[in-house]
Amino acid sequence: MTREPGLRFYTSPEGLPPLVWTAVEAARVAGIDQASRPETGRLLQALAAFPERGRLGELGTAGGVGSAWLVSGMRSGTSLVTVEIDPDRAAVAADVLGDVLGVRALHGDWSDAARFAPFDLLFSDGGPKHDPEAPEQLAPLLRPGGIVVLDDFTPGLSAAEDRTRRIWLETPGFNTVEVQLSPETSVLLAVRTAA
Repeated sequence: MTREPGLRFYTSPEGLPPLVWTAVEAARVAGIDQASRPETGRLLQALAAFPERGRLGELGTAGGVGSAWLVSGMRSGTSLVTVEIDPDRAAVAADVLGDVLGVRALHGDWSDAARFAPFDLLFSDGGPKHDPEAPEQLAPLLRPGGIVVLDDFTPGLSAAEDRTRRIWLETPGFNTVEVQLSPETSVLLAVRTAA
């Protein structure tokens, strides 16, 4: 697993959706260095455009950079609920996302997202994604056919070398694939197959 300060990958607003850059700057001012890398953000943006009038969820908002990527791809009528356990980070994200129609940025535990489930797309940047029971814990948050995006994986490691990877690749009820986004990072896309 890789987990490094993601904000270092954002050096200029050029080529970024405006809300993403706003979230990056707000996170920097607040001293939040963790953020979804631009490669992950572009994938989130593309996936967020898929469900028409869908429900999107995010566990682990941090300063709202991942949320901003999701918002930048959302279609009209789609909603997003993002939950952050740290109250200061949640406040930063709420300020960034507060005026966006259909978006709720909440302070709370990842399980608070269950009130808004089922989701068509769930970005688990936090929550229980490393827990051996994570697939079973997150499955009720997804509709059948819904997708969980799990980021911060190091390409080239086998399932035997990475417990989280093994859990998601071997758990019944999900079809999971690893997608390499750059030489340094990959994500898991897990589609819920069981009702």
